[in-house]
Amino acid sequence: MANEQNSATVLVLWDIDHTLIETRGVGRASFADAFERVTGRPLERMPHITGRTEPDIYAATAELHGIDTPPPFAAFAEALASAYLVRQDELRKQGRVMPGATEALACLACLPDVHQSVLTGNTKAVSRIKLETFGLGKYLDLDIGAYGDDDGHRPSLVSVAQSRAVARHASTFDRRRTVLIGDSLGDIATALQGGARIIAVAAGGTAASDLIGADLVMDDLTDTEALINGIRSLH
Repeated sequence: MANEQNSATVLVLWDIDHTLIETRGVGRASFADAFERVTGRPLERMPHITGRTEPDIYAATAELHGIDTPPPFAAFAEALASAYLVRQDELRKQGRVMPGATEALACLACLPDVHQSVLTGNTKAVSRIKLETFGLGKYLDLDIGAYGDDDGHRPSLVSVAQSRAVARHASTFDRRRTVLIGDSLGDIATALQGGARIIAVAAGGTAASDLIGADLVMDDLTDTEALINGIRSLH
């Protein structure tokens, strides 16, 4: 019976930005604070960031500013976490939880055959700040998540999370037992290349019709029952 139960467990990995929350400008402001602090240069422009990891974004931003040898990412990551802490009240007031996200997380947290965490380009420290600011961290096992400071190549984060989940739960989490929930084409590519199923949520700026390649597309997270049924249908 124990083996049957273990074989039925599923690992649900949430993208954070535009899937669970929106920072509504606070994220960019925090990035600007950290970038100027470690490079000594004011932030003038940024690359397209959707679906990318923080190390990748930092390197690309430095290149846009003509910085050939930027300070180590670890220094930037520390400055970024500090910037978010300084702006945490602003984030709480200006940002928001995506519609239905709290309810979805709470319901999944009550299911014994579901283990949920995050897969995100954010660093672990920033992820924790963002989620705890909006009261979402309590629903997630952040120790089995995968973060931008684990690997700059986002598809590689799938196996990072799977390995951590296996170590904690002694279950097998392969493509059939791993579901990524995200809002962008980058999330879809991460799942397909990394080894996971993908539920795409069209609430983050990419139209449902453009979320090509997803196993399931939802307009938003407000229908918790449909989300749970969708997760179950994929494994």
